Amino acid sequence: MGALAPSASAGEIQSLQVTRDGARYHVEMEVRLQAPAAAAYSAFATPGNLPRINPAVQRVQVFDQRPDETARIYTEVRVCAMFYCKTLRQMQDMRYVPRPDGGDLHAELLPAQSDFSYGRADWRFRPAGAATQMHFSAELEPAFWIPPLLGPWLVERSLREEALRTAAGIERLAAP
Repeated sequence: MGALAPSASAGEIQSLQVTRDGARYHVEMEVRLQAPAAAAYSAFATPGNLPRINPAVQRVQVFDQRPDETARIYTEVRVCAMFYCKTLRQMQDMRYVPRPDGGDLHAELLPAQSDFSYGRADWRFRPAGAATQMHFSAELEPAFWIPPLLGPWLVERSLREEALRTAAGIERLAAP
C-alpha cells in the first residue's frame, strides 16, 4: 500500500481519527469526493462495484438482498500496513438508505462468520456543492492479534491509504 497525496481534483481526507478503548477501535473520518453525492452513493452502495472501487476487496458475495433495502454481504479484504498484512473476512448485514441527494449505509458485522468479535459501521453521503461530503464512522473489535503499541497507528495508516484508494474508485465510477 503506497501512501497517496490528495489533490484538489481527487478525494481528500479532511479528518481521520482512530482511537482504541481496550480491544475496540473507534474510527471517525470525513472525506470530500469530487463527484455528485447521489452518484457517489450509488456507486459505493452497489456490492459488485466494491472490487472495482478498491482492489483490496478481493471477494464480494451477496447472500440475501431484500426489497426493503437490506442485504447480507460477505467480503474478503486484503489490508497491509508496513510488515503486517491480513485478509479480513466480514459477513455483514447491510441497510441501504438512498436519498435524492446522496444516501446512508449501515453495517452490522456477524461475528461468527467474520474476523471481528464486534463491528458496526456507518457511511453518509451528502452534497457539498458539486462535490460529496462522505462521513464514515465505525466501531470494530478484531478477533485477531494487532500489535498493541502499534495498533492505532497501523489501523489509521491502513485506513488512510485505503480511504484514498476508495475515494478515487468512487470518483471514477460516479463520474458524469
